[in-house]
Order: sequence, then structure tokens, then C-alpha cells
Amino acid sequence: MKTRTIATLVGLAISFASPIFAQQKDTVDPEVRQQIEAALRQFDEAYNKHDAAAIAALFTPEAVEMFPFESPTTISGQQAIQKRYEAEASESSGSDMTHKLFQVYWIGDDICAFTEYRVMMWKNNCLMIFVRDADTWKIRMAYANGSAASAPSSSPR
Repeated sequence: MKTRTIATLVGLAISFASPIFAQQKDTVDPEVRQQIEAALRQFDEAYNKHDAAAIAALFTPEAVEMFPFESPTTISGQQAIQKRYEAEASESSGSDMTHKLFQVYWIGDDICAFTEYRVMMWKNNCLMIFVRDADTWKIRMAYANGSAASAPSSSPR
């Protein structure tokens, strides 16, 4: 009986300790988090100025962007991304985009960032993969969920 109790306690200790060690290993350095936040601010500034070329420059050449509420839903490459934002700027005068970074994780040498972005009255969540490019971070993949007409929720997170 004592052996089973000890084995159970050891098993529980290991199961509780494993996530802690994994979390420490995958923890993003605060300086890297600040760099990702700076990249998001650059995106917001370029979007608010309707500068499609500056937005596209924040992406890698082979980047993919997926918005299930737009057509086409998936585009790839800097040129296609620039065209999407040029078209969006010509169709709308909307601005005031802001990103809020919630969580960042390492995926190998890349960063996975979970954000919420708001444009005027709309709000969506976005998952972005950032890759190191010399001394900056570029977006390799962006996926936004929800719909274009997602109004801000009144319930707190």
C-alpha cells in the first residue's frame, strides 16, 4: 500500500513539474516580446497610413495570410499581400488599427504570437508566425478568425 502511495505521489510530482520546466524552456525573452510588439506597432502604423508597400515589407517573400471572411481567403507572397492592402485602402477609409499581443511562444527558431486586433468597431483574434530576418522579425504567416463584422464583445476577457 505504501509503495502505491509513494508511486502515486512521485507520478503527481513529475506531472506537475513537467509543464513548469517546459514553460521555462519555451518562455520568450522579454526583449524578444518587445521586438514582436514593435513589429505589430509598425504594422498598425502602416495600415493606418494606408501604406500597402510598408505593410508588405513586414512579411517574408513567401508569407501566407488567411482571412476566412475575405475573398480570396488565402493569399501568399509579398506582392499578393501588398495588392490586398492596396485594394482594401482604395475601398475603405478605415483606420485606427491596433494590435494587442496576448501570448508569444517559441516554435523552434520562430515565434508564434496570439493577438487581438481592432479596426474601428471590429475586433478579431489573429495568430501570427514571426521569423528572424537579420536584426528584425518578419511575418511568415497570419491567420485571423471570426468575421469582418465581429463587433467588440461587451463581456470582459
